[in-house]
Amino acid sequence: MRLLRLAAATCVLAVAACGTTGSLKSESPEAQRQIADYDQVVVLDLAANDLRPARDAVESAARAQNMAEGRIMFSDAIAEQLTKSGVFTTVSRTPIPGRSLVVTGTIDIWEPGNVATRVLVGFIGKSNFAATIEFRDSETNELLGTVKGDRNSWPLPIGASSNVVQTVEFFANEQARNVSSELIKAKGGKVPSK
Repeated sequence: MRLLRLAAATCVLAVAACGTTGSLKSESPEAQRQIADYDQVVVLDLAANDLRPARDAVESAARAQNMAEGRIMFSDAIAEQLTKSGVFTTVSRTPIPGRSLVVTGTIDIWEPGNVATRVLVGFIGKSNFAATIEFRDSETNELLGTVKGDRNSWPLPIGASSNVVQTVEFFANEQARNVSSELIKAKGGKVPSK
């Protein structure tokens, strides 16, 4: 019986959030290997790219506001994680002189959902996050690689504690750590354990 409870708890934790954080992909192995040559990285604000149709002008305005806040927060989180990693000599949020790796891309979904509704009802008020992160050369604009990620809260039983932490900010920070880890690996560094 104890083993059954442990297995059930493991399943709940495993499906607490759906989606992927993604791994670094590129058109050619040479392009991906070039990332190791960069000492400087510039993290630009990701562009808003929410293509979902809105029900009305109010929903459209709310999504635009969420996206405006989210794209800055996510870009800041990526820069913070890269600074912590120490694999680049310079991490900047604005363009800098010299050759650098530019982190850019799009936020495709930034949906905060409703924490109170998730906790009380369990299956509505879902939070969603999706982004496509690109790595480009600052001088040539060559695309060296991409990381795609999408996460959303999972409907859990009413009052489940993980419903509270499954926020869009949580998913964005998780993806920012993943982006940093992928760049650390590309530069031949050791990814720190969580």
